[in-house]
Amino acid sequence: MNFSDRQLFHPFSLVLLSGGVGKRVGSSLPKQYLPLNKQPVICHSLKVFLAMEELEEVVVVCQEQYHDLISQELNKREIHFATPGMRRQDSLYAGLKALQDRPKQLICVHDAARPLIDATLVRRVVKEASQYGAAVAAVPVKATVKVADAQGCIQQTLNREQLWEIQTPQVIRKQLLMQGFAHAFSQHLTVTDDSSLVEKIGGVVKIVEGSYHNIKLTTKEDLAFLQYFIEKNDLL
Repeated sequence: MNFSDRQLFHPFSLVLLSGGVGKRVGSSLPKQYLPLNKQPVICHSLKVFLAMEELEEVVVVCQEQYHDLISQELNKREIHFATPGMRRQDSLYAGLKALQDRPKQLICVHDAARPLIDATLVRRVVKEASQYGAAVAAVPVKATVKVADAQGCIQQTLNREQLWEIQTPQVIRKQLLMQGFAHAFSQHLTVTDDSSLVEKIGGVVKIVEGSYHNIKLTTKEDLAFLQYFIEKNDLL
């Protein structure tokens, strides 16, 4: 990357969430450490991030027994670790606390179980977050979505044109995240999506259209698709 390229990109820090168990894959080993094209799933996305010069620092949130596995696979750049919490937001908060204290920095949050991320999408999300304060990758919902009552009877059909399936990366200014956490702590809130912390305090979150290939490994079928896609597209 030359000097003019650096001026176009925005520096950011990465919190890679890798504390999940992933029982639906049917393996005793957490899904993000399963072999995919001869290396752990987590290493595919981590290598993409580590190749980006605008990346300032990295925190991987995972159990201690996997520190050596990650370090052995990626013995090129310093990586910090944090311990996962009970909830996703607890793990993210632990990752934030492990970063340097720079309130204005952009924090990129990514799921270790999404191995098909690419630098172009990351940079697009980071760019929008630098302007709006928060941005997320997402894809338009393909299916018709209906709302049902407790008895399973349809109550409403939602407008598909307004629906988005949220992915990661999600990039949020650290100061906004900390404000969101303060609100969540005070109100005893649980959120399953990182950007929801910004929504809860009335912040703006910009959607950046992502890719349908940017799937989250959840089942054995997902693992087979990921392997097929990597081989078909020669993503070694």
